[in-house]
Amino acid sequence: MNNKTYNLELVKERNRTIVLELLNSKEQTTRSEISIITGLTRATVTNIINEFINYNLVEEIGTIDGKLGRKRKLIQIKDNAFYVIGIEFGVNIVRAGIFNIKGKEISKIERNINSYGKPIDVLENLKKIIEELIDNTKVHNNDIKAIGMVMPGLIDNESKVLQSVHPFPLLKEYPLSKQLEDHFNKVVWLENDAKGAAIGEKWFGHGKTLDNYVFVVGDSGIGAGIVINGKIYRGSYNSAGEIGHTFLTKDLIPLESLGGLSRLSDRFDLPLQIILSEKKSKEVKDEIKEISKFFALGIVNLVNTISPEAIIIGGRILKGGETIIREIKSIVAQYTFSKEIPQILVATKKEDAILAGAASIAIEHIVSAPYQFLLNQ
Repeated sequence: MNNKTYNLELVKERNRTIVLELLNSKEQTTRSEISIITGLTRATVTNIINEFINYNLVEEIGTIDGKLGRKRKLIQIKDNAFYVIGIEFGVNIVRAGIFNIKGKEISKIERNINSYGKPIDVLENLKKIIEELIDNTKVHNNDIKAIGMVMPGLIDNESKVLQSVHPFPLLKEYPLSKQLEDHFNKVVWLENDAKGAAIGEKWFGHGKTLDNYVFVVGDSGIGAGIVINGKIYRGSYNSAGEIGHTFLTKDLIPLESLGGLSRLSDRFDLPLQIILSEKKSKEVKDEIKEISKFFALGIVNLVNTISPEAIIIGGRILKGGETIIREIKSIVAQYTFSKEIPQILVATKKEDAILAGAASIAIEHIVSAPYQFLLNQ
């Protein structure tokens, strides 16, 4: 393939992605509206949409009145265009789900796992969990196009491995994603959990209408996915957003030790999921309130450093209820330096935001190269 042909194919692929992303954000639109918004010619848009219809990606759903009395056909992405698997790999827990392109959860399972065990044992347990998920869904395996997996820590997106010792020392540099790819014959992408959740909001929620926002995960640890001008900001060394490892006091205690939910399990000597699922005692409620204060101060530092339009909060910290959100809003309003206080929003998928974010990683990669993953199959 010569350079001219190669460049033409790149342009075509980019145009397909532009149209798919617009269809996702608009939900329903017309060919002429796509042409106006994107700047692509009407002929180019028509060719792309016809291609998508032929490959079962897009459907026509009716007409609306256009100029000069002409009817214009409404189009939208088909709910069942394709499916992906999302995997949330957490501290001693794995959640996995099947999602359609629009972020609708088709099925979900949650299983305990020793995430600090030998890598081969972790791999075998993950295989069993994914196989159980696939076996118990009505979605045909061939319609599941890819897998997105997220976990805390520094992720090398190119080699798809955990770079940092924290939080899973035995999994550092272990090719977990590659092993899953070989076993299931599906592409697997790996991403940091907070960054994945931020991408999920771009596809399924608040991020559709925001250019600059930060998704803050409040769970066993604390992390942030930073979106600037619609793109994930990773920093020079891929560690942007690791606010759980910042310090608020001269004692050099990490923020996530003060404002992370692992503080609950440390104090009450019980697994976190048990503490959060049971009716909360006064002691637990008081501890959660104290945790939320430090969590909110971490958000204040983010706001004063980045000045985003919005802070989106997800993770199991939301199990603390509306009281938590009120506490965070109050502290942010009190200590934010800017005269404009950013919106404090609850994640669209709430406690499932990280899992949905894992699915969105796969969706974003597929949409960025639809011909490679969909149109040539």
